Amino acid sequence: MIQPFRNFLRAGGISSWNRPERIRSALILVIVATIGLLIALFIGYRLLRSDPQKLISSIQQQASMSIGKVHQVSTRDGVKEWVLDAESAQVVDEARKLMLEGVSVVYFLSNGDQVTLKGKNGFLKTDSSDIEVFGDVVVTYQTYRLETARLLYDHGQRQITCPTQVVLTSETSVLTADSMSFDLNQNRSSFEGNVEVIFHEHIRM
Repeated sequence: MIQPFRNFLRAGGISSWNRPERIRSALILVIVATIGLLIALFIGYRLLRSDPQKLISSIQQQASMSIGKVHQVSTRDGVKEWVLDAESAQVVDEARKLMLEGVSVVYFLSNGDQVTLKGKNGFLKTDSSDIEVFGDVVVTYQTYRLETARLLYDHGQRQITCPTQVVLTSETSVLTADSMSFDLNQNRSSFEGNVEVIFHEHIRM
């Protein structure tokens, strides 16, 4: 009885007997892990489908892309607030914004007037609709023309801010200042820092 048992040990009988059990356990672990992963992916996909903004953000976080001409219309309570056009755009995924080239924006005031903004480059934040334009920025309103290097638009406050020097030209004068802000809701502008006004000579007093 002892010798056959020793022969069984030499032949690796116990090891051979345990190998199928180990393989079976490993297969069970793989199957469980795969099922868990599929469930997690399914739940995540369902959550993204229920929130399109999160789905867009998720796609943007995966890769950047170039876009052709861009046409964006912003409305609030059924009222059109601004229309943006750009020659091209690049998705900046980590900041969730579009980098624009050849920017043109038309803002609509409550009195029916329009303010037109143009610039070489800019950014449109996709989550807040805030806009930044820089490079040969020109703003026109009625008979006024404003030139500056950089302009910011706060969509929530509907306010335009120029943190760099501005030159405002009209039929009767030229105004320069270090900065300017324009409230689109109240149709009111303010200038700060080294404000200087030069009137044209043909003005009649």
